[in-house]
Amino acid sequence: MKIRELVRRLEDIEANCSGSTRDSIGILIEDIIEFDMNMSKIFGKLTKEFEDEDFMSMLFDEGIKNGQIGEA
Repeated sequence: MKIRELVRRLEDIEANCSGSTRDSIGILIEDIIEFDMNMSKIFGKLTKEFEDEDFMSMLFDEGIKNGQIGEA
């Protein structure tokens, strides 16, 4: 699921809430958007430092090491 879809779904929930629940969901939406913006900046800096092939190799190596990607 993309961040945009997650935010849209939370906004739908927020529209049907009131009081502190509505406020909490609004803060959550803001936090998610801020996190996404920060990650975009970090990712942008990383991609400038690496060649595409080297970057992909690094991502796969880290994924395999962490167990998030199965080694073929």
